[in-house]
Amino acid sequence: MVNKALAFITCMFIFGSCNVNKEARYPVILNMVHHNPGEPLFETQYTEPAFLKSKGYTGQVLVRQIQCGVTYDRWENNVVPERTEEKLWIERHAATQRILMNNAVKAEMPIYPFIDVLVVPQSLLAKYGDQMKKDGRLSILREKTQEVLKAQIEEIFWRFPSFDGLTVRHGETYVHDTPFHKGTSPAITPEEHAVMINILREEVCVKRNKKLFYRTWDFGYFHTDPEYYLNATGAVEPHDNLFFCIKNINADFQRGYPFNVTIGIGEHQQIIELSTNYAGLHGRSSHPYYIGRGVIEGWSELQDDDRKGIADLYHETQVRGVNIWTWGDGWKGPYFDSELWINLNEYILRNYALNPENDELLLFNQYAKSELGIKGGDIARFRELCLLSEDAAYYGQSSRYFKVNSWWCRDQFLTGINLKEVVKKDIKEKVLAEKAEAVAAWHRIEELAYEIQMPDKDNESFLRVSSTYGRIKYEIISMIWQMQVLLAEQELGKIVDMEVAAKLYNDFDEKWQEWEELKKKNANCPTLYEINNSIYCGYPPFTHSLQKLESIIKSNN
Repeated sequence: MVNKALAFITCMFIFGSCNVNKEARYPVILNMVHHNPGEPLFETQYTEPAFLKSKGYTGQVLVRQIQCGVTYDRWENNVVPERTEEKLWIERHAATQRILMNNAVKAEMPIYPFIDVLVVPQSLLAKYGDQMKKDGRLSILREKTQEVLKAQIEEIFWRFPSFDGLTVRHGETYVHDTPFHKGTSPAITPEEHAVMINILREEVCVKRNKKLFYRTWDFGYFHTDPEYYLNATGAVEPHDNLFFCIKNINADFQRGYPFNVTIGIGEHQQIIELSTNYAGLHGRSSHPYYIGRGVIEGWSELQDDDRKGIADLYHETQVRGVNIWTWGDGWKGPYFDSELWINLNEYILRNYALNPENDELLLFNQYAKSELGIKGGDIARFRELCLLSEDAAYYGQSSRYFKVNSWWCRDQFLTGINLKEVVKKDIKEKVLAEKAEAVAAWHRIEELAYEIQMPDKDNESFLRVSSTYGRIKYEIISMIWQMQVLLAEQELGKIVDMEVAAKLYNDFDEKWQEWEELKKKNANCPTLYEINNSIYCGYPPFTHSLQKLESIIKSNN
């Protein structure tokens, strides 16, 4: 016993600690809350730097339009005129960001703001916009654009000296919350990206010894094309402070696509972006949708792929960490007041990144016991519930039998998905049986939810209410698919069973009333979906389909 103690003390004396000094496999563990553009900010524990620090995160990606707190006075005095609403708004915005920065400093949490580098004041664009454009758009290849970018970076670190670096977005630019700013992505081609990255590398990594996380997300090139990625990054010398951020999926945050093919290539460090919300496509954590196993080990539909999940990246030396989105990744609701499902998925992803030697099942059981206080057989029931939700949520609105446009059911919107392909391919029976199977799984999820006991009664209540919410939602979705198939048959000149159509129409109304009653009787019930509106869905609101079906039924009576 004495010899063992002496050996331990010797180890501590020589090495400080036998394990502490061993570098973590993923030294970069970031968290990001992406607030819905143009909407009130999310109220969540995941925006609190002290909370994130306590969970082992090494940095916070703050999404608060930091670039809009810059006046450019250090570059050119009064380029934004004094005593104007524009200047006052910028200065107020800067003051708010300094408060956020100071809160993070107190918590010893590094911050890497998420910025659109060339969203700039309108007055600056009015004066220099023509000099910053090439072929009618802002371009980093123009000398004036480069000058403005350098001025922006210089003032950001002058105003906010405790920022530890920047996370640079391109591809999508949102100015919903910035009334005095305009801009767009300044880089589209590999050449433009190389120029911009080299400027940022010099200004952020070299001159100021800050970290730069450069996101590759766009609409199908840098993000998903290895040749494009290598051309853009190959012209940039690696640096210890430079990282490229890449979504784990070879598309947007959607299932049904391969693992990202640009991960693990090239000479630069990479971190992997993970979303607990999957682009708002599956309830946005308003009901069970467990993604922990799928993201780590790979989804069921990726069985033949070489790389399926982040567990396959362990030996990819370029990969240095993850950025976990716990809120956002969408445009609207549903809205709710319990983070039960967010907490579950976040815990699994974070603790895997912190301890990648541990498997997903061990982490899941650890969460159920230590975080939720579930005991005995209820752990197995909670596991069954969560695993059922993997495919019940996905195949409840997608399909194994044909490629579905995922955006038809986005955020809080249900639309009139076009199912003519189902009729033309004569796969109606398979597809509708698939939806019925999903509904059956949701009934089992609901049954399990009411059997599981939790010491925290708020968690227990939301477990049950959100499971019922999910069951009703997917019953409604199943009806939508049935009605859209009937409408497709009618449009393709096939005979439509009017009795079936009339029953579906009435059942849909009754099911929606059940959903409304759930909301009225439970204060913690998430907000319901909409059928009379759709945003960025690609299809018209489902009310259009209901009106068509009603017209067909009436014309055949």
